[in-house]
Amino acid sequence: MVKQKFQSDLDTYKPELNLAQCMRNAVAKTGKSYLSQGREIVKLMRKPSLLTAQDYYYFQLYDDSRYGIEHKQRFLSDQAHWGIITQCCDRSWWALADDKHFSYTLLETFGAATPKTQCVFSSGTRNYGAVSTCRSAEELAAFFRDDASFPIFAKPNGGVGSFGVFLIEGYDSDTEEIGLFGGDCVPLDSFCQQIEGGDGYLLQDVLKPHPELVPVCGERISTVRVIMLLDQSSPEIIQSVWKIPAPDSIADNFWREGNMLGAIDLETGKVTRVVSGYGFDLREIETHPNTEKAIKGMTLPYWPELKAMCLEYSRVFEKIRYLSWDIALCPQGPVVVEVNTGSSFMLSQLATGEGFLTDRFCAFLENCGYFRKPRSLPAT
Repeated sequence: MVKQKFQSDLDTYKPELNLAQCMRNAVAKTGKSYLSQGREIVKLMRKPSLLTAQDYYYFQLYDDSRYGIEHKQRFLSDQAHWGIITQCCDRSWWALADDKHFSYTLLETFGAATPKTQCVFSSGTRNYGAVSTCRSAEELAAFFRDDASFPIFAKPNGGVGSFGVFLIEGYDSDTEEIGLFGGDCVPLDSFCQQIEGGDGYLLQDVLKPHPELVPVCGERISTVRVIMLLDQSSPEIIQSVWKIPAPDSIADNFWREGNMLGAIDLETGKVTRVVSGYGFDLREIETHPNTEKAIKGMTLPYWPELKAMCLEYSRVFEKIRYLSWDIALCPQGPVVVEVNTGSSFMLSQLATGEGFLTDRFCAFLENCGYFRKPRSLPAT
């Protein structure tokens, strides 16, 4: 079940575009010839951008009325992410962020709010401390029957992008079935036998959104991606994106159908731009398509507290010099959902409509030794 769900989620993430059709669409939309598109794609494949042909159309970089070549060269492919975090972040520190149980345990000692983990399901021998641990499918089934407090959000301890997550809404003792988000019901024993417990699954309380967000996004939790640098001076927030869920989405990750992204003004917490879709379907929107409430222009609650939290706790991960946070805005305040080594360039570039390779980020990469020789970017 889990392997199938993980692969299904992975296949849905950033689906492959039909390049021949993309080229035809670009000609029809802008008049840009096939040859001009091809030449530009080859030019943008070079380091540092490393853009693919898919990226070129994903970000609508064929549109010369919107982007000059100097702007296009500031976009980064997610293919560049591995090389950047390898150079800029001490690999011996990665697990402190990417292993969710480690990061939660560490952050809680400093007073950070994190989701409550009811249980860990792991068939290995790892010690999870005071958290209740199920080591077998039989023990997990007993937990659901006797001890679970529903609803439960289940996610891989080392997972990313919400691949392979479950929202478990309840257990019916009469039918011996688990009720999953979306209305599916699965026999309890079958679910427990098929879920992967080897690397650990965290079974957590479902967070509730701040009351100001409920009329806009419904009861689905949304998170704010806060992207930071730990350079030679103090920790610095360089960008932030609001991941806006559709009401029928299990998580707020943008690759899930119907979800949106909002660019955020760092000083005020005001949402300055909201997008949905990608490629030729990418469009700016001002209201939530389901609730019809304005999302562009709204100011997110607890913004000063959210920034202060990220600036303070980023020092805990000092050797992860390029990192990001996913913060849920809940009634009681900001809650740390996840810490990440690095951050997808796709999210911020879609949300802002601008390339991530700003002068500031370029200077950071130079300080980390990512470039073999100093780089001079074209002026914008």
